[in-house]
Amino acid sequence: MHLIPMPEIFCGSDALEALGTTLAQVCARRVFIVTGPHVSRTDGFAAMKAVAEKGRDVAVFNETQGDPSMEQVTEMIAQAKAFGADAVIGMGGGSPIDAAKVVAAALSNDRKVEEMVGTDRVPKRCAPLFIIPTTAGTGSEATNISILTDTAEQMKKAVVSNHILPHMAFLVPELTVSMPKRITATTGIDAFCHATEAYLSKRRNPYSDGMALRALGLIARWLEKACCEPENLAAREGMLMASFFAGLAFTNASVTAIHAFAYPLGGRYHTPHGMANALMLAPVLKHNFAGNEERFADLAEAFCGARDPGAFVPAVQVLKKNIGLPMSLDDAGIPESDLESMAEAVMGVTRLLEVNPNAIVLDDARRIYQEAFKGE
Repeated sequence: MHLIPMPEIFCGSDALEALGTTLAQVCARRVFIVTGPHVSRTDGFAAMKAVAEKGRDVAVFNETQGDPSMEQVTEMIAQAKAFGADAVIGMGGGSPIDAAKVVAAALSNDRKVEEMVGTDRVPKRCAPLFIIPTTAGTGSEATNISILTDTAEQMKKAVVSNHILPHMAFLVPELTVSMPKRITATTGIDAFCHATEAYLSKRRNPYSDGMALRALGLIARWLEKACCEPENLAAREGMLMASFFAGLAFTNASVTAIHAFAYPLGGRYHTPHGMANALMLAPVLKHNFAGNEERFADLAEAFCGARDPGAFVPAVQVLKKNIGLPMSLDDAGIPESDLESMAEAVMGVTRLLEVNPNAIVLDDARRIYQEAFKGE
């Protein structure tokens, strides 16, 4: 069993106090910060930037788009190189964090973004990379993957390499308090999908299993509370840890068909990543149930407290409804006329379909999208 290493983690209300020390340890002198427009206006960002600026020059890219395009990340890289950056900080949700990973990779590898897309196409370790999540769900601070949008093909594509693993991550519950309920819900369900898919993946192992089940227990305890009580720091920290554990799980086992079916939704309609996963969750799990009943019993025990394999999917459907997520592609505004082309597109996401526990052919893909459209 080969385990992918995890970054060094600082967790808790005082975690950012370690940022200055860790930047000094890697002798950072010119720090490039990748974030989004909303986060860049927060008090938390100002506090982080003040720490980074002590004895160092800092440049900020604060226009990261949701589902960042390869073109935009290319622009970030050009700015970071022109600045002479020797370290990168990614602060925000999954989009700026994923972008920051590729920027850090480009600083130590003479490769264009499109040349790094794929698996193990980043030859050298990225420049020192520090991650500060402000959402709890992507787990990107724990992973060796960056998801970018190919605008020409209207599809998500991945840079997968241990050389883009963050060096350090800082999990600060106060930084997630300002998340709107919808983002808390969609990112939390994203973590749920990471854990569930890792537990069912053909690449699973005892380590990923343990991380996945721990994440599901935390999500069951804290997600609805974080949505309903946004100032509850225990819930916010619980979800940050759930996201991190789920990230470790799928980094070591891979996500599967839920993510594959979500990719066309994000690439074509810019459906938020967690929401896209939530929409595809139930029909894909239904497809994967046969032959995996013991695994579903484990999932139900971790998430519902009862060892009933048939209880798992209904329980998460109830959670989705309670936290206000759409229950069908129709509810989310996806046209039924596009289901066929999406089914054809998803068959090209072989990296994920090949590790799905049950095989998926084109007719399965058509049925799964139809079930998701109707909310079955």
